[in-house]
Amino acid sequence: MKPGSKVMYLGAAAGTTVSHVSDIVGPTGAVYAVEFAHRPGRDLINMAKSRTNVIPIIEDARHPLKYRMLVGMVDCVFADVAQPDQARIVALNSHYFLKNGGHAVVSIKASCIDSTASAEAVFAREVKKLQDEQFRPQEQLTLEPYERDHAVVVATYRQPKKKKAA
Repeated sequence: MKPGSKVMYLGAAAGTTVSHVSDIVGPTGAVYAVEFAHRPGRDLINMAKSRTNVIPIIEDARHPLKYRMLVGMVDCVFADVAQPDQARIVALNSHYFLKNGGHAVVSIKASCIDSTASAEAVFAREVKKLQDEQFRPQEQLTLEPYERDHAVVVATYRQPKKKKAA
């Protein structure tokens, strides 16, 4: 993410991290902040009143067609949804809105996906699901010691093929 970027933020909650992304993309960028729960959604809307580059969307990220008229193509999908079908949610939204060569930043909370498996096994499965949906992982970081059994994966979507020099 950089100044001027268009970002779709899935799982925006009350907008604390969204406000940081808003600062990064600046006044020429935009943050489409999707949150399903109404109480944090209310806080998100209030936060967006003072940030003209944040577009709050109170909707279920599993149904991107419900907000397709509000969102153009984006440079980055940032996902913090903590749902068992998180990889599917990221892929679905990316297929509609993420530019080819764009990036996904996915926060994986292992216990929200499978509380019976090791965190490392959950992370590996989620990365494989992203790979199956045309993402190429670039980086994976665990959030220890700040958060247990959490990781962040940065991936490129539909990375363009490099042209051979003639």
